[in-house]
Amino acid sequence: MIRTGEDLRRAREELGWTVYRLGTALRLGGSVEKGGQRVRELERGARQMSGPIAVAVEAFVAGFRPELPREPIHADDRERG
Repeated sequence: MIRTGEDLRRAREELGWTVYRLGTALRLGGSVEKGGQRVRELERGARQMSGPIAVAVEAFVAGFRPELPREPIHADDRERG
């Protein structure tokens, strides 16, 4: 269950996603950069985790995959391959 920023970080790492990919999947911030920043803030505890974000990330971990571009979303995604 996703309750804390640490839970979110672990789930993101389990998915093998960067903060930018997760922010895009969650449709946060309106841009790739802002979405990544929002995920970082959630992981640090600087923002409160909302129920819908927790449920969405739990669904991603359980196997649901939102429609995302196959190509890298951000330079950090290119580094991961």
